[in-house]
Amino acid sequence: MLNELSQVVAALERLGVVITSQHARMKPMSKNRELLIVRLNESGQPSEVEFIPKDKAAKLLRVEHGSAGSSFPGLNLPAPLLTFSTISAGELSPALEQLYALWKKPSAQAVQIAGSMKQLAKFSRARQFTPDQCNKFKMSVVDLVEELQPLFTQAPPELTNFTHLLRLVAEARPALPQFSQSLSEALICFAATADRETLLLVQKVLFGILDWKKRAVGFGSSDYWKEKAEQDGDANQPLCLDLVATDHRFKPVAHPATSELVNRQAIKGGLKSGRKGRGKERLAETGAQPDAFSGTPCELADVFPEPTIAQLGPFKLFSAHKQNPCLSRYGRIENDLFPVSKALVQRMSDALRHLGKEEQRGKTCKPIPSAQPGKRDLLIAYLEELPDFDGALADLFGGEAQNFSDADFAAQTQPVLEALEGKLKTDPSLKVRLLALCSLDKGRKQISLHRQFRAQDIVRAAQTWKAGAANTPPVSVWFYDEQAKKPAWRTHEVPYPLDVVSVINRVWRADAKAGFTPSVQRAVTPADAYDVFFADSPLSENQTHRCLALLLSRMGSLFSRFGAVKRSGEWRVRSPLSDMALRQCAKAVSLLGVFLLQLGYSKHALMKDTIYQIGRLLALADSLHFQYCKWVRTSAEKRQQDKVDAPGELIGNAVFNLALDQPKAALARLAERIRPYRAWADTYSGEGSGLIHWFVRQMGDCERQMDLSQVPERMQDIHKAQLFLGYLGDNPKSKDDND
Repeated sequence: MLNELSQVVAALERLGVVITSQHARMKPMSKNRELLIVRLNESGQPSEVEFIPKDKAAKLLRVEHGSAGSSFPGLNLPAPLLTFSTISAGELSPALEQLYALWKKPSAQAVQIAGSMKQLAKFSRARQFTPDQCNKFKMSVVDLVEELQPLFTQAPPELTNFTHLLRLVAEARPALPQFSQSLSEALICFAATADRETLLLVQKVLFGILDWKKRAVGFGSSDYWKEKAEQDGDANQPLCLDLVATDHRFKPVAHPATSELVNRQAIKGGLKSGRKGRGKERLAETGAQPDAFSGTPCELADVFPEPTIAQLGPFKLFSAHKQNPCLSRYGRIENDLFPVSKALVQRMSDALRHLGKEEQRGKTCKPIPSAQPGKRDLLIAYLEELPDFDGALADLFGGEAQNFSDADFAAQTQPVLEALEGKLKTDPSLKVRLLALCSLDKGRKQISLHRQFRAQDIVRAAQTWKAGAANTPPVSVWFYDEQAKKPAWRTHEVPYPLDVVSVINRVWRADAKAGFTPSVQRAVTPADAYDVFFADSPLSENQTHRCLALLLSRMGSLFSRFGAVKRSGEWRVRSPLSDMALRQCAKAVSLLGVFLLQLGYSKHALMKDTIYQIGRLLALADSLHFQYCKWVRTSAEKRQQDKVDAPGELIGNAVFNLALDQPKAALARLAERIRPYRAWADTYSGEGSGLIHWFVRQMGDCERQMDLSQVPERMQDIHKAQLFLGYLGDNPKSKDDND
């Protein structure tokens, strides 16, 4: 996996997309905890506070100084801020018990809890921080701020609030004890208007954990304080600094847009390590070792980063962690097992975070079906030579139309294909790289797909794919257009490559009450779908044959019912097929056309074949039978209500499954059953007679085009596809036409 990611980095760094400094990088403010926004007044002291949820916090970035362990404007503050170590148990216990009683009382109002917290704070003292904690705080708000200021002297106006914050903090030079005391006062004031959920966060920052599971000691006892210290441990609270007096013409510091601008300005300014010689000191201590990729002696990574990626969460680049006991027997863990430059793995981390961020969805990243039930992988697609290409490449390879009203493959991908064609005129050697990242569990992620394609092959494959979708007779599907708020028809839909996966991996079962319901049984993967999409790949023909067989096997019963619905027009009144089933039928018919064209069969040749005419004859027999039921078996009152007394199976549909295995036997049975209906049609002259006589003439035309000597003894998949297309194809004459 690291080898593939190194190629991603090489492409992105041509444009300076990621920070390449060995010691400074952009990281999320907080991955899995609520973030405390601390707004400073003009004196540089905390004045206002706010908590934001972890999903929003993950979208905010901070400059992290890796070698120094400092960051800005986000940092980790030691918590709790207050202590009770010098207070007697007699004074403290009543206040503790009162607060605990209010928490356990569901009817207690937030303002009561806030008042009790304020009362408890009167018995507390400011916490004494260790020299190391004070020094780390100073490195963030003094040392790192001094390093950042020169980089932002020429910052764009959109960073006005960030540069103001830098100046404010640089002038104030806050120290941890005073900052902590002012923050405690701001939190107590904030608590007066907070809700219960937020009050719990405030309490943890101020006092730490006051109550915990399996607590067997009383409040305020010596054992209580001992256990509380163990529960609090080395706790900290992630926070982000911002301004009270924000320039409202621009985004505040705690905003994703500001984070992205800070990232760009840091790249432009060439952010470097502020602690000179740190890397050299490290090499002198450990001894320079060669990087596994370049062979160049360098500072190796101690720990591999864990970038947070949309859809996948934390993504560990290399999982041979020192905490895995089973690996200790070999004596080689992490960089000893795979020595990689610290700078390179950080660039890999930044590259993944850039390509997989939410704003890139459809362009460079897209969730796609996973091999694991109920999960989604993340597809990453980019143009190697032009990684800033703005076309929706991920949509081209990972798109899926969920509803009839959604744009199909042809409409959705036309802009990106035109853009690719324009780029190919100046550089015919352009290549596109695909990566799919999957999550095996919370701790393990891996690359499930890695492909490289020439851009010109993508354009060619897309054109062939569109032609394949039209390689069938017209098969219209009726649906209700939610956007237009009216019924509509869809014919010759162009499916997406990944529709091969979504259609074939569903197995449909018929139930008397529930109708047709699907279950997912994995048979093909996205990699298989791409093999079919690129028709000239070495695996294409075998994969196409396999996909055709699976499609016919799994969609057979649904196709048969779909054909019966088409002949009876049931979808207009009481459709036995769900919208999802109809969507699957429309996509599957188009995929039949694609598979047949990939295998060298055009619709013009197939529609002249005897097997196709047998399918068409069965459909016409259904139509004639339905007309008989409508005009002979159904009363005039029911016809006015658009109801027809027809059996569950029309005569063509009844022998269709037999025709899939023994077409000659099916024709013989149809010939016996259709006699009374043909006799009625020959003499009928009432309403709708023009359409009925047209059906009879078309049946005669089918019979004349058949050569039963060409009917195979054993039906192959190609023959079955022909039979389905003949049966599902539209009648060129409307059933309302009585000419």
